[in-house]
Order: sequence, then structure tokens, then C-alpha cells
Amino acid sequence: MPATARVECPVTVSPELALGVYANAFRVLDGKGGRCKLEFLVYSETEHRAAVVARVPLRKALLPLIRDEMTSSLSAQAPDAGMAIKTTE
Repeated sequence: MPATARVECPVTVSPELALGVYANAFRVLDGKGGRCKLEFLVYSETEHRAAVVARVPLRKALLPLIRDEMTSSLSAQAPDAGMAIKTTE
């Protein structure tokens, strides 16, 4: 398995993906062989339901890096940043 490294390079975004998809929650589904799925969800508190809007398969080794990047990007003063939803599939 290749080592994890921080890489800074130009990133292009196709016009079709420029706006992305709205999500206000996420979950991580455990997988096999050091892999998992990171799902982005739209959660409705009033309906107590969530819908997957994007699913990203990735190596589990990337999760701490994702956590650290998100932590550094969000200020402690952002209580409405979203939520993590723990569920089983």
C-alpha cells in the first residue's frame, strides 16, 4: 500500500461538478481490506431520515487526514456545520 503524503497541485473541476451536491451530514461505512465508504447525506431532522447524495470509496488510512483537514477548516464557532450520522447497513 502506498504511503500517504500531502500533495499540493492544480485541481480542475468540470463545469458539471462545479456546484456539487448539497449535504448536511455524513457517515463512514466500514469495509474489507483496509477500505471504507464515505457517504455524504441530506438529513431531515423533522422526518428523521437521511438520503445518500454521494458515496466515495477510499482507504481507511485517509480518514485521519480527512478529519484533520476538516477540523482545521472549520472554526470552533460553527455549531451548524452539520452532523455525523451513525448507522449500520
